[in-house]
Amino acid sequence: MKLFFSSRHPLRSAILLALLPILFATAAGVISVVLVFNETQTLIAQTLSFGISILLGLLLVARSQLGLAAFGFRGLERHSSPVALYFLPLLAAELLPFLNGFDLSLSLTQVGLLFIFATVVGINEELFFRGLMFKILQTKGVKYAVIASSLLFGIGHTFTALSGSDPFYVIILIIFAGLFGLVCAEIVVLTKSIIPVIVWHGLHDFIANITLETGTALNMTLLLVQTVILCLYAVFLWRKLQFKKVASVA
Repeated sequence: MKLFFSSRHPLRSAILLALLPILFATAAGVISVVLVFNETQTLIAQTLSFGISILLGLLLVARSQLGLAAFGFRGLERHSSPVALYFLPLLAAELLPFLNGFDLSLSLTQVGLLFIFATVVGINEELFFRGLMFKILQTKGVKYAVIASSLLFGIGHTFTALSGSDPFYVIILIIFAGLFGLVCAEIVVLTKSIIPVIVWHGLHDFIANITLETGTALNMTLLLVQTVILCLYAVFLWRKLQFKKVASVA
């Protein structure tokens, strides 16, 4: 696979790939500040930025000459859904934020834009983290790819979590991000597809954007319950995995 220098330095290549979505997100933020965009304009700028990032990711896929299916853009592996409990733990975790209530200040237009934004973010991050990056890291073994990609995903979302004010809440957010990446990687290994995690990722971000997020005890409790659910689900999926080292794709 002709992708950076993945043959000799898979981890360094993976880190470079992790930086690309962050770079585009940062660029959109800087442009929004410099041009003094309002909230809606900023959202559009971020969506367009991530869209460009997706195009870059697809160019890297094309350059590899392996095809989209090799990076997880394919149907689910047969019988993988029952093994993954039909993803019901994820559904349970994502229903919890609704207990905080909807953000009634949002207009229908804003809700639509947030849906598009969440979809684009889900595709973009899964394309890079569980598609390109995971494929490269697999040259050192599936277990290595699962752990390394999860750590990089968690680290990449640390800065977002640090925007919170409550230290304990920040710590839980960081743990949640790491577990999110771990479960995503495990699902990709079990199903041989990134489609389920794209759907989950987009749905998670969309729900987070349309529901209220306050510093109340309820909000903290819900986040803790979500984290526990992901932790238990990650342990369950880990026990179902079969780790095999794959041949170099470079």
